[in-house]
Amino acid sequence: MKKYISILCVVVFVLASCEKESEIRVQNMLPKAIIKNVEWGGIPISSQILPGQTSEAITIYENESYYDIKLPASKPVKFYISLNGDLVYVQTKASFRLNEDDDRTIVIADTTQVFNPLLEKSSSLKNLLKNE
Repeated sequence: MKKYISILCVVVFVLASCEKESEIRVQNMLPKAIIKNVEWGGIPISSQILPGQTSEAITIYENESYYDIKLPASKPVKFYISLNGDLVYVQTKASFRLNEDDDRTIVIADTTQVFNPLLEKSSSLKNLLKNE
């Protein structure tokens, strides 16, 4: 009987450890701007990322329904840019794909194409930062 319980425990452990997980983080490479309330696909990534910093990794588990995302998924990154006390809401024109068992770092730089969905105006962050 002990043998069967031991085998059952090993099988349960193996099956539990087979759950796929993915990690996602965002890096802010904007020289003078802070990015705030960063999210990907409705998943909050960070409340604030300073210039040159990278957010903590957010782990998404295959069978986790909390974020209501099934991987693989492609979503834009949405965030606020804080520069000289002003906040501008933007989202990336590009969508970033996250696969099962993926480890992705999304880099936000001055060449990143963004738009403000309220204004439907598109530009690179370099142009947006020049106007500030």
